[in-house]
Amino acid sequence: MKVPSYAGHKLVTLLAGLSLLASCSKETGVVPADSPKDAPTQAQTAWNDFVQRVSEGVNSDPLGQYVSKATQVADGATRPTRLKMNAEERTWARIQSMLATAHGGENSLIVPEEPVCDDGYYCGGGGGGGVVTPTVTSTFVSSENLSYDGDPTDNPNNYILDLELAKSSYSSVGAQTGYTKLNLDLNKGAGGKYIYLCFSRNRVEDHGYTTSWEGNLGRTMDKFPVRKFEVYGGAGMGWVAGAWWPDYTFLDIIWNPTSGFINSYKQIDLNDGAGGDALYAFLSKNSGEGAPFKEVGIIAGNSSSIQPPAGWKRHNADLNKGAGGDYIYFCYKQ
Repeated sequence: MKVPSYAGHKLVTLLAGLSLLASCSKETGVVPADSPKDAPTQAQTAWNDFVQRVSEGVNSDPLGQYVSKATQVADGATRPTRLKMNAEERTWARIQSMLATAHGGENSLIVPEEPVCDDGYYCGGGGGGGVVTPTVTSTFVSSENLSYDGDPTDNPNNYILDLELAKSSYSSVGAQTGYTKLNLDLNKGAGGKYIYLCFSRNRVEDHGYTTSWEGNLGRTMDKFPVRKFEVYGGAGMGWVAGAWWPDYTFLDIIWNPTSGFINSYKQIDLNDGAGGDALYAFLSKNSGEGAPFKEVGIIAGNSSSIQPPAGWKRHNADLNKGAGGDYIYFCYKQ
């Protein structure tokens, strides 16, 4: 029997309504799936928990990139290195592939002989027991809103006048008088010593000069702002006897003071105790190097793609190069 068009329209509408009601009743009591915007937060939390457990020695990283903070690598003629992979590329298959290649490669690589995924939630994603491929995550610390105590005559703009390094076997190591410590370990995730960048907006003397001539010249520069940061070194450098810096530059060493005396300033390896490349930090106050540094910062994260906030610039040398752990970069504002 044919249904008149008007009645047919009403019937179709009624059936559609009943279907919609039935559909709604089926969804009652069902927890909705997480929205896409929540997924990165969950993945980030999983990653941070994973790295924390590894640093405490509770779990292990199957790639060997992240290690316990208690891990210390002795220095020597050969610098042992660790594998490193961006978080967004970490899958169980890629971890296995990289390890297989590494086992047939250079002898200085520190790699797990039998990679174990002993983390119940995360170990690389896509297999091996892990269920999450990590999202890119980072931590950023800076001098902003800290220690605006520059001399009103010598430094009315509160520029950064000096940088130093604080190093210890303990995270509680402090900056020397006149400096402020940025609380992010430059060996984060790679074991080794605790190393922190410190800054000053004051004219601080004395500064570890190796000769009286250098000292007299340096002291005239103490009141001028920092304009450049550089890192030099490499896997083949090994231990550096005494102070070292690249020739034909206007760079000065970023020192590690161990006490208040002029002869107690030391040049330190940024990868001290962690293996990897021997890296040494320098600064320049030469006016030809660009605008003064208004602020300095450190960003650390699980990918080489991490960037500081808007308005900041990133120096592209990984301060953990060759040692595994986080990707760590010096940042600055001009």
